[in-house]
Amino acid sequence: MGFSFRLQTLLNWKKNLEESAQMELGRKVRQFERQEDEIRRLTHERFSVAQELKEKSHKGIQLGEYLTYKEFGESSYHHLLEKESKKKEMMRELEEERQRLIGLIRERKMLGKLREKSFRKFIHQLEKSDQEKIDELVLRGYSNNRKLIRSTAPNPDF
Repeated sequence: MGFSFRLQTLLNWKKNLEESAQMELGRKVRQFERQEDEIRRLTHERFSVAQELKEKSHKGIQLGEYLTYKEFGESSYHHLLEKESKKKEMMRELEEERQRLIGLIRERKMLGKLREKSFRKFIHQLEKSDQEKIDELVLRGYSNNRKLIRSTAPNPDF
């Protein structure tokens, strides 16, 4: 008679869900990091172009070239705002995924504790059963030993 946990299938399923949630969280973290890198790159590019415009402004710049710089500044600013907005959305999604993972971990741990409790109960029952068998064998041995002693004892009636 081996140990069998009734909810083992559910426990295995929860473990698989937890693993897939961990992978999904990792994917979203990498995606978030790429978004941050893109924001840093765009910010650096905007700064470089602003410095370039400042230097050219001191030396003298044609109106068309100045307007091109300004147009780039405005479009890159709007692009940066979009990236920041997307970053905030990604942060919200990351937090939701973390909370989902935390919930799955709690459920798996709860099932794990139930499994451990069930296993301890199973071991206790086995030990109890073994002890009862040992007690029965000892009693039989004692009883057989008494019968043997009576049959081999000298009869006082002689």
